[in-house]
Amino acid sequence: MKKIIICIILWALVIGWMGFIFSMSAEPAAESTETSGNTLRAIFNIIYPGFKNFDEAKQQHIIEQNQYFIRKTAHFSVYTLLGILISLAMAQHIKKFSLISYGIGTLYAISDEIHQLYVPGRSGQISDVILDSAGVALGCIIIFILYKLIIKKRANSI
Repeated sequence: MKKIIICIILWALVIGWMGFIFSMSAEPAAESTETSGNTLRAIFNIIYPGFKNFDEAKQQHIIEQNQYFIRKTAHFSVYTLLGILISLAMAQHIKKFSLISYGIGTLYAISDEIHQLYVPGRSGQISDVILDSAGVALGCIIIFILYKLIIKKRANSI
């Protein structure tokens, strides 16, 4: 019963995270740019001493200079977490979960970019699929290594 509850929770997290990704991809381009700009503004207010004291034009210039990097980092990070979640969920069902988890995550990345073709001002990018699938791969590798370490630790403690 405990394993069933864990499976349900993990798959709910996977579906919830996929829903979050879908909702972010559903934002029209202008809204998406504003969201990432506001996120950057909040980050810079915390880590960049004196950022609040700059005039609006200088703040905007700094944000625009960093927006591409932050957006691509967000792509990679969001899909790394998706890879982790899918791997954790799949590991409850099968021992060789990594490749299947990677496949599921990559297919979702492809579907996400196709989805963006239908969102005003957005476009589907092959480069984003590659970046997203690299994030998924990292997430799968992290869980694979953790599982191997846990198995090794259990074997050594017997």
